[in-house]
Amino acid sequence: QVERAREDMGRVRGSLAGRVALGLPPSVAKSLTVPLTREFRQQLPNAALSISEGLSVSMQESLLAGRLDIAVLYNPQPSPEIDTQPLMEEEFYLIGPRPPNVARPTGTRPVTLTQVAELGLVIPSRPNAIRMLVETRMAAIGCKPLINLEIDGVSAILDLVADGAGYAILPRYALATTHQPEIYQMRPIIEPRLHSQLALATAAGRTTTLTQQAMLELVRKVSAAVFHEESLVKRNTRPPLAG
Repeated sequence: QVERAREDMGRVRGSLAGRVALGLPPSVAKSLTVPLTREFRQQLPNAALSISEGLSVSMQESLLAGRLDIAVLYNPQPSPEIDTQPLMEEEFYLIGPRPPNVARPTGTRPVTLTQVAELGLVIPSRPNAIRMLVETRMAAIGCKPLINLEIDGVSAILDLVADGAGYAILPRYALATTHQPEIYQMRPIIEPRLHSQLALATAAGRTTTLTQQAMLELVRKVSAAVFHEESLVKRNTRPPLAG
């Protein structure tokens, strides 16, 4: 009711003036936070924005508790308590230090998941979505990951990969956040591919305010600009995951 009253006052002044609390996974937040905040300040100058990073499990709990209004979640399970809308599909790559004889920063020669299981990984700890995906897909083909280090941070993971501590499994855009992408080699993972779906989530029991609705559209818009256009899930091309 307080949020509604604030929005009504803002509308009288000709602009939205509500508050939005947004949760992002760490791998997404590194690329999305700055352009999203910039766009928010331009489009909604009288509104307030709070962005926090977290794992999908904890962010879903925060949605239900009212600490977050919107969250970007990895592979959310269908739930009557959460409304979700597909945002984009994300494919993961094997990232390692670039060999001296490779001139380009990325490689196109794919590697099988069985081959990845033989490599030491620098990977987030459980219940990180990437870690759980890797373990689940490897278990399905009778393998398990070889963990060199458990590190919860994209920048730290990439720094350790560059230092020779092991290999990383990350989305393509992770390299775009580094100052030296040319020192890495990126290879597609096949048999099977590693990919997941990112979804916009809100609590089903609460009506979204006009400011929050505007924020949902901004997340879609900025994601389309920041990430690869072909990976984005277009509106109305497939049914919602739940809700």
